[in-house]
Amino acid sequence: MKIEDIEKKSLEYAKTATPSCVFGDFDKYAIADAFEHGANWRINSVWHEVSEEPERNRIYLAQLGDSAFDTFYDSKNWVNFSRGINIQRWAYVEDLLPNKQEEFI
Repeated sequence: MKIEDIEKKSLEYAKTATPSCVFGDFDKYAIADAFEHGANWRINSVWHEVSEEPERNRIYLAQLGDSAFDTFYDSKNWVNFSRGINIQRWAYVEDLLPNKQEEFI
């Protein structure tokens, strides 16, 4: 995920959020809510619907059923493969790892 994506989503969220102000200072509960919303968005942003086929020759983590996970490298005939092992959603492993190249200040 690129820093530009995070900035774009934060601006989108800011348009819908209604932080409360107490004497000119942000309410700590509004800040906590915004942090929680951002963290949940980041976690969920990497997951793909099963209807979207992963690129060939890339490692991805797949959720199988309700609670099992496994990694795969390549899946020929995606429709039959994903149905056969009951893939619910998937994410590229590299998208699940922290990005050490960009530091947030």
